[in-house]
Amino acid sequence: MNSVGIVGAGISGLQLGLFLQQRGVGVTIYSEKSPDDIRASRVANFVVRFDHTRQRERALGVNHWDFADFGVTCVHMHIGVEPPIVWTGSLKQQASGVDMRIYQSTLLEDFANRGGSVRIGPIGADDVRRLSGEHDVMVVAAGGRALAGMFPRDPERSPYTAPQRRITGVLCQGLRFPDPLGVIYTISPGHGEIFQAPFTTLSGRACSLLIEGIPGQGFESVMNIRYEEDPREFEDALLALLRRHAPPIYERVDFKEFRVTRAEDVLQGAITPIVRTAYTVLDSGKYAIAVGDAHILQDPVIGQGANTGSRCAWVLGEALLQDRPADEAFCRDVEQRMWDAARAATEWTNMVLQPPRPHAMEVFAAAAQDKAIADELVSNFNEPERNWEIFGSAEGAAAFLRRHAVRASVR
Repeated sequence: MNSVGIVGAGISGLQLGLFLQQRGVGVTIYSEKSPDDIRASRVANFVVRFDHTRQRERALGVNHWDFADFGVTCVHMHIGVEPPIVWTGSLKQQASGVDMRIYQSTLLEDFANRGGSVRIGPIGADDVRRLSGEHDVMVVAAGGRALAGMFPRDPERSPYTAPQRRITGVLCQGLRFPDPLGVIYTISPGHGEIFQAPFTTLSGRACSLLIEGIPGQGFESVMNIRYEEDPREFEDALLALLRRHAPPIYERVDFKEFRVTRAEDVLQGAITPIVRTAYTVLDSGKYAIAVGDAHILQDPVIGQGANTGSRCAWVLGEALLQDRPADEAFCRDVEQRMWDAARAATEWTNMVLQPPRPHAMEVFAAAAQDKAIADELVSNFNEPERNWEIFGSAEGAAAFLRRHAVRASVR
């Protein structure tokens, strides 16, 4: 390809643009917002980037956040059954939590500073069709409805037609970080999940709280309050929720200091997980290819979405370097390659949105008894195929536990 147009400046679009730029392909990134606009916008997600994603950043020369002393080193798990299942698993390689407003604005500036073409302004489906005349292929990496709607839903790969969680996320002060530094992952059966994670933010180091509530269940008290309407009521409801459903997080609250950092640091909404057909033919006869949220939109319940988007961006980038026309056969091949890369993370995420299966609870209980099991499960957030192999079936879980039982007997 001599010229590629990329619509969207999220992690997928930016990494793809930088990847192609690094290899001499002409790229234009079409971003709705300038870097300054991105930094000033409302928080849209809370992304923890695992090691494979960070390795790609190093390869692109955009590893600006390789902090040795502030990152995600482990996951502290708490499942609120009786008695609670509690364990800590360590990551083989440190993960990173950086406010994506910092991340996206910085990478967009990196792309421009290296000579890349950036066009700022709103862009819709009609614009994609029009701009296809300037490029060999158009890539849509923006997940908004107007653009993502260009690509039809794949019903075989999309088991849900409605959100499975209502989501509230905040950046806050007044929460002590756990030691060792990592994510606190709490499950309140029948109600949802609550996460605390360390983040590098626009205002310094802070904690994120991400609340994933099953619609109509016990987290509704927070979901139904708008922070802007009554900040104190919102924060009080948040503390009450932590006290009831996330004791390991609640015990870290400094009540004199606890507060949401800014109104712009509050996210409330819901996501319907979906897989869409990854390409569409345009009026010009050329093709548009979807990547990232425009192709596969995952609920953030196990933090795979941005990491999957990064992985698929590289799969697409490698395909675009081939000496092949961007015809339907090419697009079908790319779609299959991206699905192969994303399938395990997508199906694992969709499974977690359902009540834990008995074999999953058995694995969780085993992790509380064997640190090697806990470490492997946590490190597999960077290798979702391995955790899908474990959690996807009772047979996979049994094989995993047998393997560790053999190891235990050898020790």
